[in-house]
Amino acid sequence: MTLIPGRDCGACTVCCTWPTINKPEIQKQSGATCRHCTAAGCGIYETRPPICREYFCAWRTVEIFGEDWRPDKSGVMPYLETEGISQDFDLSTGIGLMLVGNPNRIVRQRWFQDFVVTGVMNSIPIFISLPGPRGYQAATVSMNSEDMLEAIKRGTVKDALEAVVKILRGWKFTPAVITHAGNDVSAP
Repeated sequence: MTLIPGRDCGACTVCCTWPTINKPEIQKQSGATCRHCTAAGCGIYETRPPICREYFCAWRTVEIFGEDWRPDKSGVMPYLETEGISQDFDLSTGIGLMLVGNPNRIVRQRWFQDFVVTGVMNSIPIFISLPGPRGYQAATVSMNSEDMLEAIKRGTVKDALEAVVKILRGWKFTPAVITHAGNDVSAP
């Protein structure tokens, strides 16, 4: 994996909160901030576990995301998605957009709408997700649907994305199972 030169996490700690971590060396509930997270970033940065050293959101690794996409600034944590991709796609990796800020405000932004439209129209698997409550898996919806293609044709992408947010908010979230134990870094 190659990092985009000049991009560093800085004070962004979005990935220190939203994902579930379930590794022998470290565990963390989704939606719980890591206890090592400080206002300035990771408090154990130099000695952080391998899972933390090796993870980078797509803003750090994929050039199509400009400076404005930094997760703590945009409210969107972009990530590479390899699950749930239909065999209809030539690609085995898609792009997930986790809405960690105000979801309705984000999907009403033209830059966000344009990104989704460009991805869908270029047959790139695009997923929008919303974090679940603490300890629960995120809800995820594919944007590569007939409904989205129709919305693009009609010029009603904003309305379609707002409908997706409504679906995600009404999701029956499932608990994220942590099978390893012994080093839970979830802050209370």
